Amino acid sequence: MGPIEQYYRSLYGEPERQAKFVSPEGVTIEIFKWGEEQTDEGVAMYCTSGASSVLGDNRISCEFFIGIAPPVDGIAPALAEVALHGNGSIQVPSYGDSITLTYDLWPGTKARSFLFTDGEEIIPTVSVDQKKIKFIQLVPLYDSELQFKRSHSEAALWQKFEELMVPYWDSAREKAF
Repeated sequence: MGPIEQYYRSLYGEPERQAKFVSPEGVTIEIFKWGEEQTDEGVAMYCTSGASSVLGDNRISCEFFIGIAPPVDGIAPALAEVALHGNGSIQVPSYGDSITLTYDLWPGTKARSFLFTDGEEIIPTVSVDQKKIKFIQLVPLYDSELQFKRSHSEAALWQKFEELMVPYWDSAREKAF
């Protein structure tokens, strides 16, 4: 068991499920799931392990997580893709960046993008072998929501979500606009 998995277990206990993905280059990405009853967030948590071996540098790297309800285990391949490629560079994504996949994030949604947001309040940064590992929260976005963010800003998107009371963590939600 690696240090990232140990850290997650110290926060949430034994994962309910886990999946392993191996890239053609041999990079292993694991996705861990904790059910709604295991977290204090009121959602199922899906967390990556392995992104920190491919993204960032020897000083700082990242892992990704998403809180979502009802749970959608079909999200694991999309999370593995993000863990391997971040925002399309080897750098740690900046908050407000996004990535759009060529496929739906999970069966039953038409959302294809993730917004990278600050997850520090939920999973604090940890040091592993003198490297800081940030935990970046992912927010699923529909194409129209992504276009709004690009046209206006991340702050404007959050304001619009708040005005419309968009439950961005709801896996069954439709696009907000």
